[in-house]
Amino acid sequence: MRSGPGGARVGGGAALAGTALVASVLAATALALRPPAPRSVLADPSQFSAGRALLELEGLERAAGGAHPVASAANRRVREWVVGELRARGLAPRVEEALACGRYRACAPVANVVARIPGRSPARPVLLVAHYDSVGAGPGAADDGSGVAIALEAARALLAEPADRDVVLLLDDGEEAGLVGAQAFLSDPVAREVGAVVNLEARGTSGPSLLFETAGPSAFTARLFGPGARVKVASSLFPAAYERLPNDTDLTVLRELGVPGANLAFVGGATRYHTPRDDLDHLDPRSLEHQGENALALVRALAASDLERPPPGEAVYFDVLGLAVLRLPRPGATALAFATAVVAIGAAALSVRRKRTRLGAVALGAVAPLLALAAACAAGYLSSRALGLSPIERPWVAHPAPLESAFLLSGAAAGALPAAALGGKAGPAGLRAGLALSLALLAAIASLAFPGGSHLLLVPALAASALGVVGCFRGASFGVGADSAAAAAGALVLFPAAWLLYPAMGQGAGPLVAACAAAAVLPLAPSLAQLSRRARIGAAAAPAILAAALAGLARIEPAADANHPERVVLSFREDADRGRARLLATADLGRLPPSVRAAAAFSPSPRMPAGLLTDPPSFEAEVLALHLPGPELSPMEVAVQGGRLRLRGRLRSPRGATEALVALPPGVEVESFSFDGVAVPRATGRRTRGSRGATVYRRLGLSPEGTEVEMAIASPGPLEVEIADASPGLPPEWAAAAAARDRAAVSAQRGDETLVSRTVSLRPR
Repeated sequence: MRSGPGGARVGGGAALAGTALVASVLAATALALRPPAPRSVLADPSQFSAGRALLELEGLERAAGGAHPVASAANRRVREWVVGELRARGLAPRVEEALACGRYRACAPVANVVARIPGRSPARPVLLVAHYDSVGAGPGAADDGSGVAIALEAARALLAEPADRDVVLLLDDGEEAGLVGAQAFLSDPVAREVGAVVNLEARGTSGPSLLFETAGPSAFTARLFGPGARVKVASSLFPAAYERLPNDTDLTVLRELGVPGANLAFVGGATRYHTPRDDLDHLDPRSLEHQGENALALVRALAASDLERPPPGEAVYFDVLGLAVLRLPRPGATALAFATAVVAIGAAALSVRRKRTRLGAVALGAVAPLLALAAACAAGYLSSRALGLSPIERPWVAHPAPLESAFLLSGAAAGALPAAALGGKAGPAGLRAGLALSLALLAAIASLAFPGGSHLLLVPALAASALGVVGCFRGASFGVGADSAAAAAGALVLFPAAWLLYPAMGQGAGPLVAACAAAAVLPLAPSLAQLSRRARIGAAAAPAILAAALAGLARIEPAADANHPERVVLSFREDADRGRARLLATADLGRLPPSVRAAAAFSPSPRMPAGLLTDPPSFEAEVLALHLPGPELSPMEVAVQGGRLRLRGRLRSPRGATEALVALPPGVEVESFSFDGVAVPRATGRRTRGSRGATVYRRLGLSPEGTEVEMAIASPGPLEVEIADASPGLPPEWAAAAAARDRAAVSAQRGDETLVSRTVSLRPR
């Protein structure tokens, strides 16, 4: 079917207008997702003020003096500072100390700080949670110093204007060691009183505060979120996607309380996460303001609600340009999706009956979304792979704008592809009817298979189907305008997801970002179909070419710089049995900086180190052993009882290391394991095994006397286990290797460390 000159002019104008409208929605989305300006220290006492919270954060940084992991002297100083700040507000904080073991087979001595802020009623208080420990590599200004500062500022505001019920602050310890502080809190008497939980986190240093996870009935939490905040960013897509990621927070443990909960975090600037650049200089005060406003508003809303009988039910919800949160009960969203499919089928049948199009044309149009989404995913993947970096080891780059633009433009090209490939045969009416039908059917499937994200298809399908029905009774000019309206409606829900996926997931989000952009542009395909064949091809080719150019630019841009550093982590490993030593280096860019490579004879490429206590593939250099004393496991009992090998012994570090590790070979079934009489729970986290499938147990905060180990395995043995002790930093002999990193390279996570290991054979006596 060939369009005449008049149709081409109408289609061209409509396509330009629609493109401008969709671009405007993208720009509005970018503006809407900007965190609000920080309030000053002179703000109303009942309001949250980032200006005041920053003063708290400065005090925390002075107390810590840098990194403050669990069981460190700096950690103790931070705790004492927190207790002092709470007492200065007239509160009576208590410190609950315990040896706790968490879901990642890690045990540590933790000291949780708990304080109760009086409200108008003491019944079922709201729990506001942040953790005050950091990783070993960085000061943790955002993760989770920001949460501590927000909790202290919220306490001041709640004292100035009490909530409807008490609020309990839990500033817990050992989150970075495996959520052990939250695990210890489950035994606290106040845990049985809690009626709701708000947890504060950060996975970066900037960006808007997101409601990214809920516990309990999501419809209840979604209804309460946002009324007291200036910018509301929430989507049921976030928790649905988060469930599929290998991440946990304190809320993962606190779900066991069985009460409604919410997780708030900002995720921009993730290149600094768990590095020395997570400091006050790089923390965006606007993100602190947004997170604090959301936390305080949600705490007050929960305190004003019926926490004794929270209404059940799950919801599909999303914000509209940060202005309001729209929600539907999940069953209602599913019913609406299927009703939309029925409407789309009726509209397509009516179009055929009124001879506006042919059944074959509708069938071709129904292929359009599948073609566009498949092409978008492929183009987004290719754009991300153009970087030549691992999406796991290096998800984010220093200057992501070219890459993000490439994702969006490749999606736009894919959205225009059906007009180029199918427009001539299907025609505008066939594309319009088939597209609405296919989107509606996909939305119905998504409502069952992935309900949290189903609105990304439901809203475009609903708009296209409803406008398609009206278009059956109106002229062709209405259909052209309807295309733009449907595209704008879809873009309102699709572009926020597209904008936030890269900060959340990095380059691995390329296919999803492109798919969102394609789905937003796709409703314009019928208007594009009225253009000449050359113009249709150009409409798809132009953004594709520009996307390829931007992907090329992303490749030549530096992947790291001083503010967005690469991660180069060094580890000195010595085998005390063999008297051999290695210097290991992991590098997220897949290559070592020349200055670090010159420090030792590193292997040309990463390889998996020997032993059970291994890192991921690392650059490895054989170095002179320092003959450090190895860890000792002194068995007090090794016996077989009921066909099970049982061990009771003492594990200690003669060199005074602060951490002990026990690694069991793959395939060994451990029935029980404990440190100092505290049972390690069966691992339920998402990262529970070593690189070689070993089962690894960690004891942090090791005293000079060591730790008592008890273990039972489901076989009579004998068994060889690997034991090790670990201490932060490198030996003085290798300090120069750490100093060889330039400003664009930093340590990360646990930081550089020294580890001495040996193998112990457990044989019944």
